[in-house]
Amino acid sequence: MTPAELNREIESGKFKPVYYFYGSEDYRMKEAEKKLVSCFLPKSLVSVNHITLTAAKGKLQDILNELAVVPMLGERQVFTINDIQSLVPSEVEKILSLLTPPDPNRVVIMITPGAKYKKDAASTKLLLKKTAEVEFGKVRSDVAERKIISSLAEHKIEIEREAVRLLLELSAGDMGGLTEEINKLINYAGDGGKISREDVARLSADYQAFKVFELGDHVAAGDFDRALAMLENMLNGGEKESGVFFWLSNHFQELYFVKNERPLPPFRKWMTGKYRQQAARFENGQLEDIILLMSDADRDLRGNIKPEKLVLERLILNICRMASKKA
Repeated sequence: MTPAELNREIESGKFKPVYYFYGSEDYRMKEAEKKLVSCFLPKSLVSVNHITLTAAKGKLQDILNELAVVPMLGERQVFTINDIQSLVPSEVEKILSLLTPPDPNRVVIMITPGAKYKKDAASTKLLLKKTAEVEFGKVRSDVAERKIISSLAEHKIEIEREAVRLLLELSAGDMGGLTEEINKLINYAGDGGKISREDVARLSADYQAFKVFELGDHVAAGDFDRALAMLENMLNGGEKESGVFFWLSNHFQELYFVKNERPLPPFRKWMTGKYRQQAARFENGQLEDIILLMSDADRDLRGNIKPEKLVLERLILNICRMASKKA
């Protein structure tokens, strides 16, 4: 089912015995989990009868033991099993067998975080077949737009059309990142305030990342001409060569992390899904070579080699050549 269908079901009091949450949007999964728990359990029992387990760290027997425990207060229970993809199919089958026949007083939510979801994995295929599966993908732009307008309307805040468009570009379907930016704008404007495109660009922590992501996208695609034009645009807009280098260097380091399934810092996790397509354009060794190129460029810039713009152009050209070889 879709997230919208899930929401309608649980609001009407209908619950499946076992859910499987997966997809690229961890924030939406977490919100759906909280909504399901709050609808299924009395408010007074949420903290007691909602048990969270982690398949990646615990033992299978520990999970089975927890699922067999009868609640001390009330009748209903919700179990969340994170990182369910860590278990092999035979282990997943043991859990599902314990949940058969279904208990109307128990709901189990199995979750695979976006960074670890592999649709061809044997455990994934089993879960998709034997559970009520819900995929949480990027939010459609029309849904995101309604979220922006309705959230600001609650505080009687007006927002320019171009500001809405920029917010949609920055969030790129990431509801978690969008929610953070909306809250930031509400605090900035205050009740009855107004928000312009310039306000969004100035206040958004991700605006700089957005511009560099666009530059990085041209570079990763091997499109030297467009990358050069983007660089020129950024410099003409007041960016310093050292600043562009810092963000571009950080961009490719994070591509390397995503390529090797290493987590980004908490405040950058929302970029993981955006990076995957770019990271796929390079072999791991190429990304390591790019990091070495970054180190050389950093040495040149620190050594005050002029013109600094030429250092950046040479760096971009070398990366574009690598991307072209991969293609």
